[in-house]
Amino acid sequence: MKNNISHWFASLISIPVAVVAGLFSMIAFDIHLVFDMMIAAGGFFAAYFPTQSISLNSQLEKMGITKSDYRYVRGQLTEAREKMKRLRQSYKNVRTLKDARLIYDINRLARTVYQTVENDPKQFFNIQQFFHSNLDSAVNTIEQYLFLYKMPGKTKEEKVKLHETRISLLELKRTIQSNLTSMNHNSYQALEVEKDFIKLNRKRNTSTMKLDNTLDRQKVKLKKKEKEPVYQNRGEDNERGK
Repeated sequence: MKNNISHWFASLISIPVAVVAGLFSMIAFDIHLVFDMMIAAGGFFAAYFPTQSISLNSQLEKMGITKSDYRYVRGQLTEAREKMKRLRQSYKNVRTLKDARLIYDINRLARTVYQTVENDPKQFFNIQQFFHSNLDSAVNTIEQYLFLYKMPGKTKEEKVKLHETRISLLELKRTIQSNLTSMNHNSYQALEVEKDFIKLNRKRNTSTMKLDNTLDRQKVKLKKKEKEPVYQNRGEDNERGK
């Protein structure tokens, strides 16, 4: 997320400040090395926290999200990370290829949503349903389904319930897909605008090229018309000379 950028930026500023503070303490005060290191550490933190805060606020302002909302999204992502870890661990209990494919699709969609929100925290508010309910349902249902599926001696009714659960997981997968589509709606709209802009520029360039070609042909015709009388006069002069 964006705090990683602000962290590295603040570190790049703070490390030279810490080095300068430590060297200054060693040269100016000539005290114990431990105190020099403490002064260097103080210089680092004195430069790091303000720089990191300013950098983060600047980036969040560009993204159109407040710091409190950003902290909330970070908390939701931390919880989602643990749930997705459980989702990945469910692979070891898979017994059929069709179940492996279903869990893979759900995991891929969940990872896409997570990474999109991680890169753009503002997107969280377009897909809150995924974090508040859909991901929980996916993890809990898959774990319970796989646990019961591998149990021996299932009755006909139990097999029917497992089949119905798998259908519910398919519906949940489609729900997450619709969440992802909804989240990307604005991006697709922006893409359509860019596409229309490219078409408009192409039409303008085509019209300009046609106009330039027409003007070039007209210039050529005018030059030819100017040269023809010159050739006729030269012929007449030759006849007169004879």
